[in-house]
Amino acid sequence: MSYNLTGKHLIAGEWVVGDQTFQSEPAHGPANTFPVGTPAMVDQAARAAEEAFWSYGYSTREERAKFLNKIADEIDARGAEITEIGTQE
Repeated sequence: MSYNLTGKHLIAGEWVVGDQTFQSEPAHGPANTFPVGTPAMVDQAARAAEEAFWSYGYSTREERAKFLNKIADEIDARGAEITEIGTQE
């Protein structure tokens, strides 16, 4: 697998790491270590999403389409790796 898990959460453009992790128990393939999301991290992400609404929510359709297409391109670029991790579970 060429995709490296970072062990971090991306919140408001910043990689955030917590103190706790957990190990997956896949049906096949290697186990992965994932970070535990805390209530504080969820709150931080929700507040960032609310703040982002004020720019994204009032952007034009064209600006939104460009933004969403960029996200789709990034997902497509990692599709094989995402599928590999998902099918192990």
